[in-house]
Amino acid sequence: MARLIVTNGDSAAANIRSGGVSGRVLEWRDVLHDGPVPGLESLELVSDVRADYLATVFGLDFADVRGDFAARDGLITAHIAYSDVELWFEHDLFDQLQLVQLLAFFAREPERVGLKLMQADTYLGALSPEAAAALAPGAVPITTLQLEAGRAAWAAVTADTPEGIAALAEAPVPDMPFLAPALRRWLEELPAPESGLSLTQERVLRALSEGPAMVGRLFGAVTEQDEAKFLGDLSFFLRLDEMAFGPQPLLTGLPCPVHEVPRFKLAIAGEVPTAEELSYRSYAASTVTLTPAGTAALAGTLDHATLNAIDRWQGGTHLKPGHIWRFDRQAGQLVAPG
Repeated sequence: MARLIVTNGDSAAANIRSGGVSGRVLEWRDVLHDGPVPGLESLELVSDVRADYLATVFGLDFADVRGDFAARDGLITAHIAYSDVELWFEHDLFDQLQLVQLLAFFAREPERVGLKLMQADTYLGALSPEAAAALAPGAVPITTLQLEAGRAAWAAVTADTPEGIAALAEAPVPDMPFLAPALRRWLEELPAPESGLSLTQERVLRALSEGPAMVGRLFGAVTEQDEAKFLGDLSFFLRLDEMAFGPQPLLTGLPCPVHEVPRFKLAIAGEVPTAEELSYRSYAASTVTLTPAGTAALAGTLDHATLNAIDRWQGGTHLKPGHIWRFDRQAGQLVAPG
């Protein structure tokens, strides 16, 4: 009988295929920790919002992004054509948000056949094909409790305040050991009470306080500090953007905003790099420097979120002037706008 395996993205899917695991492999491919995630029951309507966001901030073609989502959504909507549907996801925030979206989708479906979950405490895209294939026996039937946990988590993710996320971050779910830690890490991307910096932004500025750094090396140094790494390069660049192009820049040296850095395919060895690849390399090789405002933010004497009037979404929560939810990382508590 036919099997459908849903996983996070291209690298993981390639390893699963190369490992000889039977079945069709579907890449979910959405950076749900960045940008608006609306509380709509229709997968297609959510994908409309997500495609518009991703195309805008990353400088992608909307039709291409929306077309990819349409193909993805069409395949998952036809899940009943498969005797087994397996969700293969990792422990990090990137994967856990995709997982709860899928669990919430299946919780609404009137008919489900052979639904299973494989939870990995390692990075599927970094495994050898053989190691990826060895995980196949770990796919076990999804329980009603897991479906309901996914539904509740998705409702919290898409809510217009992060209060539900905070509650779930303190309430571990049986048989879903990675969800609460991932949600706690997401809360840490909210602005801090005094500095207005997310945890990633604070780590960036702390690294720059030791001297200027190349963007590519900074990406590695900062993301390595996460126990469960979840940020890709472009998501990291977005966080640099917010600090570099506001009224009071906290760092300087970026050549352009991230939406002007085109995605590219690496040239084959011996071939001349494409213009897109050269542009990306130039961005990643640029050197950024801490500004006096950045030093003040690190010290907690300048509120980046207020002075630079941040305007970004975290799930269903719109962080904007007058509506800035914060997270006190020392106390482990949400701070409501006020």
